[in-house]
Amino acid sequence: MKSTLLVLGTLIFVMSCQEKIKEVKKLELFESVKAELIAELKAMKQADQLNRSYISIGTFDQKLIDSTKNMPTQEYLNFRQSHKSELTKKQEDSLWTIQKEIDLKNTNKLYDIVKSYGWLNQTQLDSVIDPMLFLFHTPKETIEKMQTLLFEEVKAKRMEPNKFAMYVDNMRKKALGKYQLYGTGDEFDPKTNSIVPPFIENIDSTNIERKKIGLPELKGGAYRTEK
Repeated sequence: MKSTLLVLGTLIFVMSCQEKIKEVKKLELFESVKAELIAELKAMKQADQLNRSYISIGTFDQKLIDSTKNMPTQEYLNFRQSHKSELTKKQEDSLWTIQKEIDLKNTNKLYDIVKSYGWLNQTQLDSVIDPMLFLFHTPKETIEKMQTLLFEEVKAKRMEPNKFAMYVDNMRKKALGKYQLYGTGDEFDPKTNSIVPPFIENIDSTNIERKKIGLPELKGGAYRTEK
């Protein structure tokens, strides 16, 4: 009886392991597939940036928009502060409505790509495009499922921990109205019109979470707290 139970237990364990291996196995990125994915991601990028550039600069003047692309960060921030939007509220609202639909569509496409092939970095895509672009525009309703998927990619060492942390922090700050968890990104302070270290809730908690994904501890001066 004990022998039978041992054999049965072994079979269940082996089948469980096989199922786990099956779950994490990704499709191979053949050259023909890569070319198709690059083309798809480039089209996604064009859709992502078009309306967003109009909204960001507050104009439909493409020459003016293009002139801001190579500005140093501080110069760009100063320009944004001084430039008065030429768009009406109705125009801006309409652009955002369209953009939100595009963002949801792009996010779902990216999710399916990662699910199939794993996280693809810029090098794997011949430095043509960086998928991180689409992560930063993840609609609020899809943040949780995307972060769950990407956490698995970090554990599988297909995604760099710092990129995952940057994504989480960006979503917490921009979409959820929370402090950063990992403390990866400096923030813009409208009071001083300058870039400052990020706010985090607790340095001990932050360093515990950083350690979980393989990041070094955050040192003093690299973050702010309200205490």
